[in-house]
Amino acid sequence: MSIKKRLFWSNVLMFALPVAAYLLISFAADKLTISYLLRQSYTSIADFRQQVAQVQQVSRLLTVAVLLIMLVIVNRMLSRGVLKRINGSLEQVSEGLRKLREGDLSFRLPKEQTEDEFSALRRDFNAAAAQLEQSVTQVKENEKNRQELLAGISHDLRSPLTAIRAYAEGIMDGVAPTEEARNQYLTIIRNKARDMQNLVNQLFLFSRMDLGENVDHPEHIRLGEELELICQVLVPEYAEKGLDVTLTCDGEGAVLADPETVHRIVYNVAENSCKYKTADRGKLDIRLKDEEKYVSVTFLDDGPGVSKEALPKIFDAFYRADPSRTGSVSGSGLGLAIISRAVRNMKGRIIAQNAEPHGLLLEIQLPYDTYSDTQED
Repeated sequence: MSIKKRLFWSNVLMFALPVAAYLLISFAADKLTISYLLRQSYTSIADFRQQVAQVQQVSRLLTVAVLLIMLVIVNRMLSRGVLKRINGSLEQVSEGLRKLREGDLSFRLPKEQTEDEFSALRRDFNAAAAQLEQSVTQVKENEKNRQELLAGISHDLRSPLTAIRAYAEGIMDGVAPTEEARNQYLTIIRNKARDMQNLVNQLFLFSRMDLGENVDHPEHIRLGEELELICQVLVPEYAEKGLDVTLTCDGEGAVLADPETVHRIVYNVAENSCKYKTADRGKLDIRLKDEEKYVSVTFLDDGPGVSKEALPKIFDAFYRADPSRTGSVSGSGLGLAIISRAVRNMKGRIIAQNAEPHGLLLEIQLPYDTYSDTQED
């Protein structure tokens, strides 16, 4: 029963019970008065009237006294029931706040079997506690990601810096006595410096994306044509690196996208597939298809794939915890994270799954460019 109903019935009973008690006591007092007077002897009518007046006065006083006692008892009994319910609910909320203050963010107020005025407060408290727990968990996760990010940056900058210093000292100490050896050392230094520059560029781009800055300049493009232009340069370039890239277009792929972002996505995927290939020559199949509700672009390589536990995390910055895709492989660990954010900025989604018998399949789903469709019509 709700507190409002309890108060209503308490007020009704607080009025009805004393009235009923008054009537009952009055009736009993009248009977007792008559019985008492009948047992008495009187000398005169005046004496009888005097006795009646005295007995009635005493009866009235007793009736009023009993009525006041009944009022106090009834009031305390009814008030105690209502106050007990209110105090119980307030104590629950107070206990919940104390638990939250002590750090127990999983604490929730129990759900009562009947609805009352505190039910909404309990629901709001539990919702606020759940949101607070989620926020704290997110803060901890962000702090963990920040630490991993710093660790990843430190690692990926330290490795090429160490190599550059070692080869530079080798040249200065005369370890490379011939012109050919010195040129080889200088080439390695240049390549390591280029790796550092790529890392810094990717880190800068990722930071801008993570802060919500718009780094894209979307245009109305035919994605199939754009992929063909990209692959004209990409295919021979990665063929020299041991990765055979093929492109199949089943549709035009009219989308609103930044050509530079598309170029960055394709090259990042190709770079990942090249790094993690297990054979001397790897394969990367790129396929575009116009689906009913979106444009699909899939990237399928024949690498080792990733574990089921790692699949949800491969788009995290600097995530390289899966042994099957780490080891001696170098890289910033930002490629897939940048791809994920770039696809999200284009209002699309990206899906990762393992291929059979091995390999990684990435599917990018982008919405159609409705403006281009209108222009054609």
